[in-house]
Amino acid sequence: MTVSPIFAYAQARIQARYGALPTEEDWQRLAGARTLGLFLEEAREGALRDWVKGFSASSDAHDLDRGLRVIWTESVDQVTQWMPKPWRGSVAWLRWLPLLPILAHAAGGGPLPEWADRDPILRTWRGADGTLDPAALSAAGAGALLVPPPELAQAWRAQWRRLWPACGRRLASSLQHLEAMAARHMAAFRSAGGDAAWPLRRELRERLRLDFHRRPLEPTVAFIFLALVVLDLERLRAAIMQRALFSSQEPV
Repeated sequence: MTVSPIFAYAQARIQARYGALPTEEDWQRLAGARTLGLFLEEAREGALRDWVKGFSASSDAHDLDRGLRVIWTESVDQVTQWMPKPWRGSVAWLRWLPLLPILAHAAGGGPLPEWADRDPILRTWRGADGTLDPAALSAAGAGALLVPPPELAQAWRAQWRRLWPACGRRLASSLQHLEAMAARHMAAFRSAGGDAAWPLRRELRERLRLDFHRRPLEPTVAFIFLALVVLDLERLRAAIMQRALFSSQEPV
């Protein structure tokens, strides 16, 4: 099979970015850094350097979370720009994923937290009374997420499916396979104990990695790549939050 010329541009860039993702050896090299400052210093010399460049040893938990959301949004936006026009809407829709928990909280009518004013997206959604402004959410293109909290994840998935371009049975099956894989992982993750959380993520990452190599000529590879980015950002978040919250910034 040959890659479609319309997708060749995106494929080449996604493949290059995939090759630059951190490896297990990169993570192991950083495991011994006891403080946030040491971790960031070491990380700036490897595959994580672009992701940690905006952080410092004095970054608090909100700074770290906000920075990680920005990295995710920039990653999604970049892949969106690479993709052929029919696929851009469904890829761009991924940018809202990290905000689902805060939207679920705000849907109950409570105010957005004060730290939302420090977030480049959330501060535009905060109304004068501090609550979520539905008009601002709709103007940003996320109006489909104005639903009660129990329906939020389902609403996100339904809108993602609606944004799929018309495609053949084989490609639709590939997208459905990816969606089912993610759903199985989330179901297992919710019911698993703490000790099983990271093994489940490693298992999912390996499945995604194999699919990435099996489907290099399909637009589906964009979603697989971004799913791998999510898992790596989750791992980075765990590493830096643990050091920011529970370790001294001064070497012992």
